[in-house]
Amino acid sequence: MFDSLLVFNIYLFYGLVFFTIGSLIAFRNLRLSQLAIASALPSLAAFGFIHAFHEWSELYLQLMGPYTPMLWYSEMKILRVLKLWISFLALAWFAWKMLVITGIARKPWALASLALAQLVFVLHLVASFPLMELDDFLRLAGVLIRWIFGLGASLVAGLAMVYYARQQYRERRLAGHYFGYCGVALVAYGLAAGLLSTDSGLWVPVLRTLCAFAILVTLYQALKIFDREREAQIEAQQRQLFRGEKMRAMGELASGIAHEIKTPLSYATLGVDLLEKQLPPENRSQPQLNRIRKGLERATYIAQEVLHFARPSAQPLQPVSLESVIHSTLELMGHRLKGFTIHRNLDPHLKVVGDPVKLEEVLINVITNAIEACEDERRLEIHTESIGDKVLLHIRDHGGGIPEAQQSASLRPFHTTKPNGTGLGLAISQQIIQQHHGELCLHNWLHGLCVTITLPRSH
Repeated sequence: MFDSLLVFNIYLFYGLVFFTIGSLIAFRNLRLSQLAIASALPSLAAFGFIHAFHEWSELYLQLMGPYTPMLWYSEMKILRVLKLWISFLALAWFAWKMLVITGIARKPWALASLALAQLVFVLHLVASFPLMELDDFLRLAGVLIRWIFGLGASLVAGLAMVYYARQQYRERRLAGHYFGYCGVALVAYGLAAGLLSTDSGLWVPVLRTLCAFAILVTLYQALKIFDREREAQIEAQQRQLFRGEKMRAMGELASGIAHEIKTPLSYATLGVDLLEKQLPPENRSQPQLNRIRKGLERATYIAQEVLHFARPSAQPLQPVSLESVIHSTLELMGHRLKGFTIHRNLDPHLKVVGDPVKLEEVLINVITNAIEACEDERRLEIHTESIGDKVLLHIRDHGGGIPEAQQSASLRPFHTTKPNGTGLGLAISQQIIQQHHGELCLHNWLHGLCVTITLPRSH
């Protein structure tokens, strides 16, 4: 009686720990997170729920085993193996997602190793089935499932989480190291679940329960990173809202001034035209009139840029081939790119959600800045890649870069280092990219400045 009560409590708590692991992830909003691991955690939650059901049903089968009719005895053993396999399949899916997130899945040996493990599992079962009794075959299947899917998936997932934690540590993410501790706990659970058998005694499920509890505790601490991220997002939204209200007021004021200025500028330009027609071609006042015309044209251009920045036009977004937008932009700027070497590494299958005309405007602004920065080495590099549901466009120049202290200021309106610049090119580009639910970032690389544009991917 005491042994039955002890087994009941062990398996009850064992399943409860895994159910809590699943609930801990399932009831947390991960949709707005920018952390890559957020896309993999639902599969870990699925493993927690399925494994909890497996352990609780295992408890039921153990308690009701002596009362099970012999007619159902074989079906009950088959059911045990299937439950175990399904639960560890969810863990294997989590392991694969972690390999994708950490970039290990791109290595050829990663997929080959997983395929080989699956092939060994299937071939061994197929070869053994005709040669063994059903009980021996199911026992062998259970052992292989625990070795390949239990131990193997736990090792892969745990080590991938440790590697991911190191990446987070390099990015100075608070609580990121707890993902590493969770990975170690997952490896320990894989060893206990894959190598140890419950036939050795009750200490085996107790050890597995302790390892599962270690996963729960470390995962709970690790998931606090999402709370901090959410708080940072709320603060950033509040700052952006305040800045947006401030910029909106400034934009309305600037657009009103620009609109009022355009009328006298038009009158002044018309007056210059009339004077040029009245004066003879060789008149000594002609150079002064040319300077006046250039000044008026410059003032008109600045007023038009201010109006464009203050009153952005909204166009419906649609799936757009990023490669075609880049090619179209380079053709439009062909006269300015003479003498430039352009290295392209473009994925022709990448599509983004956007307005092609607005995206061309962004690329024209960015490439124009790159052209003006490249004085000695006239070379540009354009590269596209996809990460999850995002598309990244990198435009690199060989112009020496921008001091880090000035990079954030370069995106602010009216900040310019050019003698004749308006300081609105990058600001308008950033505004357009934000309207596309993307991000525009500046950072230096080995030879100059790299502009990275992130856009939502269209599937």
